[in-house]
Amino acid sequence: MSFKPATILQLTLLGFILVAVPLTLGLINTQLQVDHLATRMQKAVLTSAQAVESGRLIATQALNMERSALQYLVLKDTNIRNRYEEQRKSFVREIRRLLDLPLDEALSTRLQKLQEHEARLHQRLQQDNEASDSGKEQLDENEQLSMLAAPIPFDVTALITAESRRVNEQISAVRRLLLWQAAALIPLALLIAVVFSLLVSRPLRHLGGAIRQLGAGEFNAPIQVRGPQDIRELGEQLDWLRQQLAALNEQKMQFLHHVSHELKTPLTTIREGAGLLQDGITGELTAEQQEVVQILHDNSLQLQSHVERLLDFNLALSQEHPPEQKRVELSALVEAAVDNRQLALQSRHIKVHMQLVPVSVTGDARQLRSVIDNLLSNAIKFSPAGGE
Repeated sequence: MSFKPATILQLTLLGFILVAVPLTLGLINTQLQVDHLATRMQKAVLTSAQAVESGRLIATQALNMERSALQYLVLKDTNIRNRYEEQRKSFVREIRRLLDLPLDEALSTRLQKLQEHEARLHQRLQQDNEASDSGKEQLDENEQLSMLAAPIPFDVTALITAESRRVNEQISAVRRLLLWQAAALIPLALLIAVVFSLLVSRPLRHLGGAIRQLGAGEFNAPIQVRGPQDIRELGEQLDWLRQQLAALNEQKMQFLHHVSHELKTPLTTIREGAGLLQDGITGELTAEQQEVVQILHDNSLQLQSHVERLLDFNLALSQEHPPEQKRVELSALVEAAVDNRQLALQSRHIKVHMQLVPVSVTGDARQLRSVIDNLLSNAIKFSPAGGE
């Protein structure tokens, strides 16, 4: 079942969380890598210091022990023997400390061989309780320590150099890893942010389009907004509003059609009656009666024209019958409006002077005619009698 967030807030929070997750994982991985690297570097520093010190002491003590052993073999002095034992303790301790460190095979072999030589030398000193005879004051090859211990400081230095090189390689590897991580996580976070921005903005754009649709008077197309639940509910409310507006618009149009019909019927009757009077059906009319009948006939036509324009105007507003846009000559509309208002102008003794310049505009001829007629009607109404 697909997950559908209930609200925009939930969708926004989910987006923030999904954007933050890869960045957080990247930060955690970076912290772990840096901690591991720092621990190894710290261990390498301590190991290097310990190895250098132990290597130096081993080489020094090996030389001192050889001297003490030779002196003891010659002099059989207990103090020299005790000094040798003290030197031996330090020598053995430093070898063990060095063997506890991560060493290469060559250095480990040298230290083990050095221990074997020292064990033979120590055994010889324990067995030799009398002054050595001539020719036995020298150490055998497998009892010599200094020559075997002399390369140890250099081996330790080489070991430290190799470890330093490995640490540098690990630093480079971690740097590359972090760069690749940043190169992958940042675009991923941006992609997630863009996706959720679209998920949030798209239903809002649909909502805005639905509102503009209502504002434009388009009530026929149903409003369907997809997205979080609160946006869908708002879309349903807008669709309910659309239905209400459509019903009201339909009622308005029905009312206008009804009013138009109710007004046109008596106006038609009045106009036909006036026509019969003009034709002399009821008898010959005097000049004054003819004028009155003409006024009735003209005003009924004018009133019917107003009713039709009112209906046309509301039809245009409802957009059921969009107005026809075409080029219209304004001077012709003005002349027609003045001709239609001649009776009203004559009754108030108002003179109209027209100095028209040919001007054409794009629009609906009926609406423009209605506007000009209304302007002229207001001008006649508020102009003083006998004016111009």
